[in-house]
Amino acid sequence: MIAEGSPRLTGEAWAVAARSDLKNPQSPPSRGWTWPLGPQLAQAALEKSPSIIYIYDVQAEKSVFQNRRFSELLGHAPKDGHAENDWRRYIHDEDALAFSAYRERLKAIKPGEVLSWSFRMRNADGEWHHFAARDVLLESDEAGVPRLIVGNAADITEQKALEERKNLLLGEMRHRARNFAALMDALGRQSMPRHEPKVAEFFEGFMGRMRALLDTADAIFASDARTADLRAVAKTALAPFVNGRSQVMVDGPEIQLPESAAGNLALALHELATNATKYGALSRDTGSVAVSWNLVSEDGRRTVTLEWREQGGPEVNPPSHEGYGSRVIRNAMRGSNSQVTLDYLPQGVHCRIRFSLPQQHA
Repeated sequence: MIAEGSPRLTGEAWAVAARSDLKNPQSPPSRGWTWPLGPQLAQAALEKSPSIIYIYDVQAEKSVFQNRRFSELLGHAPKDGHAENDWRRYIHDEDALAFSAYRERLKAIKPGEVLSWSFRMRNADGEWHHFAARDVLLESDEAGVPRLIVGNAADITEQKALEERKNLLLGEMRHRARNFAALMDALGRQSMPRHEPKVAEFFEGFMGRMRALLDTADAIFASDARTADLRAVAKTALAPFVNGRSQVMVDGPEIQLPESAAGNLALALHELATNATKYGALSRDTGSVAVSWNLVSEDGRRTVTLEWREQGGPEVNPPSHEGYGSRVIRNAMRGSNSQVTLDYLPQGVHCRIRFSLPQQHA
């Protein structure tokens, strides 16, 4: 956090500092800026900036420069005297307590690292404004210990309000989707002809796939990045088939899946578990299923390999023809440079699903 009332950089000092940091001060920037930057223009830019720009001495735990006061942004009347800790008048009590922990993080900041935290400040009308601060290392002492931090704090109240509204709409959408699925289930069961086991089997399969997608969507919507952890996807898809038993083992590193990959993988796992419950390892108490995965990165390309292995069930005989469930499994990750291998081994079904993840951008 930055102390109010810290000294401002004068126009003359700004011009000297700007010139001292230039390798070639005689070469003007290519964007047509006025150069060197005039003292009055530099001072005006700092004073009119919509963000708080500051330099903080983490060893002395005080601000050594700040372009303007929080009170100016928040509409408070200026206070008389040197208000070094004026910000404490406006910050939320919970965030004031949290700053000490963030200050310890700043004391260990590394070159090139960007640290951030958010806090609330009360404006002149008594309303809470949300701020986000981002800090980088400016200077270390002779021992290499961080000394000066430069950063900025911006008012993100409008963005917060938009985010809350978006989350409210997403919650409403999830609620309506659940209600629609329940309505479909009720109408389907009421309309289903009696004594038609094939129709009942089809309907149960259809609704199972629907619920698998809805459950996966819940995990995706809970993430700001609209991704889902592979472990959460696997456990959610397999939950209806476990029922407190320890027959299904899930193991693998944390991998964030994009929305389409998460939904498709949930469908594939749901079909594998359905078949295992009907004909495979999960149809017997002695059977078990092991689900594992790994991630390999090479030349900027990230590839996930997931293995499904059954054992302890009845002896497996390859099917005479490929059913709909098998087609769902084989085509699960289509569009993501995928390969699906489905082997009906005598000791149990083995499925390997390999697919690529989108490239990560710096």
